[in-house]
Parts: sequence; structure tokens; C-alpha cells
Amino acid sequence: MRILIDAMGGDNAPREIVRGGVDAAREFQVDVALVGRAEAIRACLQEYGAVGEPRVTVVDAPDVITMEDDPSSAVRRKKDSSMAVALR
Repeated sequence: MRILIDAMGGDNAPREIVRGGVDAAREFQVDVALVGRAEAIRACLQEYGAVGEPRVTVVDAPDVITMEDDPSSAVRRKKDSSMAVALR
């Protein structure tokens, strides 16, 4: 099973989201794709000692939908946002 996670969404993103994704991959033996700003995600993976974790991949998505963005128009305007890339 492969799980796609918007690493840029939520409180304390991407740090806590990456940590949860890595923990899930290790504990449940599932493949996890972390979608978001690759540099920020890789920095978190480094912090958690998870660089090269075989079940975790990083999918680059340079744009982020913020709380101030209108959800329906943001997905259309920000084609490279973590949410839009994950849905594709």
C-alpha cells in the first residue's frame, strides 16, 4: 500500500508530518510518499535519521496552499502545490 501525505499541511509542518510519515512507514510497513517542498522535507528526514529510508519517498511540490487561500480556487491556481500534486 502506498500512502500520499501532504507534508506541508497542518500545524508544525513539515516537521511533525514528516515524523508521522516515517513512523507509519516503519511501524506498519507501508510505502509513504511525502509531498511538498523537497528541501524542507529532506531536512526533516535528516533530523530524524530517516534519509534513505526504503519505504519513504519525497515528491517535490514547490507551492503551498495557505490558510488565507480560498480552497477551491487555490487548487486551480497553484498547480504545483503539495495538495494538487498529491491528488494528481
